[in-house]
Amino acid sequence: MTVAELNLFDCHTRVGRVGVPPPTHFETTADLLAELDRQQIVEALVFHATAQELSPPRGNELLRQELAGQGRLHPCFVLLPPGTQELAEDEDLVAWLRREQIRAVRLFPKLHGYALAEWCAGGLLAALEEVRAVVLLDIGQTSWEELAPMLQAHPRLHVILLEPFYRVDRYVYNLWERCDNLHLETATYEVHRGLETVCERFGPQRLVFGSGLPVRDAGGAIAPLLYADLSDEAKQLIAGDTLRRLLKEAG
Repeated sequence: MTVAELNLFDCHTRVGRVGVPPPTHFETTADLLAELDRQQIVEALVFHATAQELSPPRGNELLRQELAGQGRLHPCFVLLPPGTQELAEDEDLVAWLRREQIRAVRLFPKLHGYALAEWCAGGLLAALEEVRAVVLLDIGQTSWEELAPMLQAHPRLHVILLEPFYRVDRYVYNLWERCDNLHLETATYEVHRGLETVCERFGPQRLVFGSGLPVRDAGGAIAPLLYADLSDEAKQLIAGDTLRRLLKEAG
């Protein structure tokens, strides 16, 4: 199987200027598209650095402008709980999500100063669950004690856990036994035969390809999937077909 045959859909890319850019960092949509072409990645979910580091409303608007007319790039908006009315103001949150056509979101609870507990983010999570939006969440932005009740309280809310590491199995396997709505980004899941074991026990739909561009090089995420001892069908599900299905179901 070739990289092109994987039909890659990257769940984890970013555009925009960050406060302290890494040496190999790029900022523009044009540069991102050039790198996707180089790595033979067909599509990507994209969020904006300004939404992460400064202002979610402003960053989301910049993202809309950046991605206008870009069929290969799909917006991933950064959201906040509704208590402070920084995003939807007085509008019903579900109606706002549908009007804005939001299908994928990033949450940064630690960075942005809120909890994923029901008393704080329950309204946002319930609204996202109702519209079937895909939620992307960095593992460093939450805790297992916070993640488990969130998944169980919102069983129709599909969550992609980003930036996992090689010592997550004893946590995530237990969650997978209880929750069908948790998915794991593959790029940093550096477990020996980890992809094969997950697919055998829980199915390839639990795994989603993401690169972390432009912070990381996408080649390091592609190679383990390309050379995994898996069927072509399983590889294509991980590479992008599961993410495409989830986004199609949203709205």
